[in-house]
Amino acid sequence: MEQAELIRSIRNRLRLAMNGVVATSMREKGMHYKLIFGVSLLELREIAEAFREEASVELAEALWKEDVRELKMLATMLCPPDTFAHERAEAWVADVPYLEIAEQLARNLLWKMAEADEMAVHLLYDRQHAYARTCAFLTFVYLFTAEKPIEAAHLNAFWVEAVRTLASRAFGASSYEKRAALTALKRYGRQSDEQAQRVLGELARFKESADVEEREMYHDLAFEFAFEKAAQHDTIINRK
Repeated sequence: MEQAELIRSIRNRLRLAMNGVVATSMREKGMHYKLIFGVSLLELREIAEAFREEASVELAEALWKEDVRELKMLATMLCPPDTFAHERAEAWVADVPYLEIAEQLARNLLWKMAEADEMAVHLLYDRQHAYARTCAFLTFVYLFTAEKPIEAAHLNAFWVEAVRTLASRAFGASSYEKRAALTALKRYGRQSDEQAQRVLGELARFKESADVEEREMYHDLAFEFAFEKAAQHDTIINRK
């Protein structure tokens, strides 16, 4: 199919799956796309799978340029990661309009790129664009979860920025940056007891902090690591 015909076919699939109630609710919550179909992520993944054979970076770029919620999400699902250059990734991140798009961009594409850890570190230092650092931390979430190799210098940059994001009030990180950094530290800590203790030790002052948010972050991390350790223990016992 020609690209224009592909996009028409994708739009037709979206119209068939359109949920007007959900679309209206999204607008009422402050999403100001030119068009919202209100299609769920599950349905979007099914649509993306239907067009998998036609997927290309050119098609993804055309979808991304549209000011349509679902087309931007489909762009992240249909773009082949091995053809997604760092320059294009930077341009997309700079153009992210809302958190859900940042989440889909990181989940479906950024962490799968070549030298994804280098890309993520570059984004960590970008305070110009609203969702750059969020995308960076979410990329590390998926790299840690998949146990991908990460260069020592890039891992150190992640550590410094994650701790600063959570521990420095003067730094002024956004709430979504903090959530992404916290999730990344969870995934980092789950890799080993040593790393878990490093995280808890670095943020030990949070345990008895007068700040409710800081106390909650510490106990969230402690619970995560304790649960993971218990799960690993149960797995070992069951194998015996």
